[in-house]
Amino acid sequence: MGTWLAIASLVLAAASLLVAHPLANILLLAGFVAVLAAGWLRGRGVLVLFGLIAVVTTFMVSSDGAGHFLAEAGINKRRFWKTYAEGVAFACGIGITALYVVFARRTLEGWPRYVVDTTKDLDAIVTRVGRTAAWLFVPLMIIIFYDISQRKIIDWNNDFVATIFYLDSTKLQELQWHLHATLFLLCLGFAYVKDAHVRIELVRDRMANRTRVWLELLGICCFLLTYCYLIIEFGYTFAERSWKIGEISAAQTGLTHRWIIKGMMPLGFAFLFAAGLSASFKCMVYLFGPKDMQREVDEYAHTHHADLGDVDQPAEKPAGQ
Repeated sequence: MGTWLAIASLVLAAASLLVAHPLANILLLAGFVAVLAAGWLRGRGVLVLFGLIAVVTTFMVSSDGAGHFLAEAGINKRRFWKTYAEGVAFACGIGITALYVVFARRTLEGWPRYVVDTTKDLDAIVTRVGRTAAWLFVPLMIIIFYDISQRKIIDWNNDFVATIFYLDSTKLQELQWHLHATLFLLCLGFAYVKDAHVRIELVRDRMANRTRVWLELLGICCFLLTYCYLIIEFGYTFAERSWKIGEISAAQTGLTHRWIIKGMMPLGFAFLFAAGLSASFKCMVYLFGPKDMQREVDEYAHTHHADLGDVDQPAEKPAGQ
């Protein structure tokens, strides 16, 4: 029952974007009540978390949500968000976190298991997106090959331009960097889930396991999540403006609908944010959860250099000593 209520909250949040006030706010209120009930009834953690984020975010960014009530109060919306956007986002983040903690502590299996299950679901989503986006390298390579080949053919025979096989080189080149940017952005979170990003561990390698996890957690909270939020916020505005003005390529024969590629930036960093959130949950379980669950969430406790090993573990003595 709880899981279905969480799904209903996501549907209600999406539906509120299709209607105007007052129905939009009625749907958002219903979505908020549904996600609270879902958490109380021990619904699936990741769906409850997404439901909370969806309802709160939709209310804040929709012109029929918070914007409507600000206008009714005689407050300049543009000036308000320019001044208080970060503070409101921080307060919403604290509120969502507090509700998630309350719901996690209500579960029968205990909060660490609830949190670990959430991290597994988050990792599965980010991994699925990354694996799917990785296949973009196939059309990318085909387009690059075709573009280079037709240039060579044109050098040999200019009549090729008049055939149905000729495609404008400007469009092909722009499509290449569109595909490359999309592939890169959608795989950012996937790379973090697999711990594939470059690390310079001159100091971290000499630390104890718990210290490494503390360092990872602080880095995620102070830098990764904060940076992702800023990119998502400004990237959304970047793409929204492009969509409103119908932006196209600056090149005369370039691609249209520039908002699509610009929208990939906030979307890609949203998946990286989800990966960072999952990693922070793992760190918390490792630091504050039971010892028997540490092996499930110890990705950030180990070094990547085999010769150093785990500082917390005593070295094994050779046989015969």
